[in-house]
This record gives sequence, structure tokens and C-alpha cells, in this order.
Amino acid sequence: MMKLNKNNVYANLPMSGYDEVKALSLISYAVAKKLNISEQEVKSSFLAREATNTSSIGQKIAMPKASASEVSDPQVFVFTSEMPIDWLSVDKKPVNIFVAIVAAADVEIDYDGIKQKLLNNANALQDAKVDPDQLTDTINDLLLQGVES
Repeated sequence: MMKLNKNNVYANLPMSGYDEVKALSLISYAVAKKLNISEQEVKSSFLAREATNTSSIGQKIAMPKASASEVSDPQVFVFTSEMPIDWLSVDKKPVNIFVAIVAAADVEIDYDGIKQKLLNNANALQDAKVDPDQLTDTINDLLLQGVES
């Protein structure tokens, strides 16, 4: 079961003038440092995936995914930016919330289910985006929705 650790939340970052590549570089750096894995592997994986399919899911949310061989359990990271940044997105809206998921390539993750939960709760996420505690609680509530304990 995926859960967001508050230490993996980076709220309200000054990212003005950023684009997808710059944002994914920042995210890769933070993820690699936190998980003690290769920044290059994470970054290549995020960028390769972005090149084939935009991670923007709409409602100012992006859900970039990376595979990393050394990650045993799937990890969730959340980044929010002060100002929305331009991103090739499905609804032509800029993005200010990034929910990054890093997992080993062979791990099954219900990305569509998570995407739907994020979109259904986009307003709550926007309300919580400056507060790491609130963001952590909101996202964990979403990840637990519909999961039998």
C-alpha cells in the first residue's frame, strides 16, 4: 500500500520560469537524494516517460512516474510550486502540483485509480498546497480511499 511520507513533501517551491524538463530535474534531484539512488537513472526515466506521454493529468496536477531498480517499495513524492508552470497538459492549464511516483519497473501500480482520485479532489489539493501537513493528510486520505484495510 502506497503512503506519502511527510518528509517527501516539498511545498510552495519558487519555480517561476520553469518548464517540464527543469521541474523534472528538480524532482529527480530531490528523489535521488532522499532515496539514495542514482539521480541520472531517475531523471532519464522521468524524461523518457514524459517524451512518450505527458504526465499532466489536468486540473493543474502532474503525475510523473519513474522506475528505479533499487526502490523496493513504491515511493510517493509531492512537490508544489508557488506559481503554476507551463506544462504540455491535457487541458492546456499550467501545473502547480506534482505527485511523483517512483517504483521498480516490475511493480504493479493502479496509476489510473490514483489519477482519478487526484482529479476528483483537485480543489482540496489546491487548498492544501502550501501546507506540508495538510498536503500529506489529504493525499494519504486519497491513496487509502477504497482500499480494504
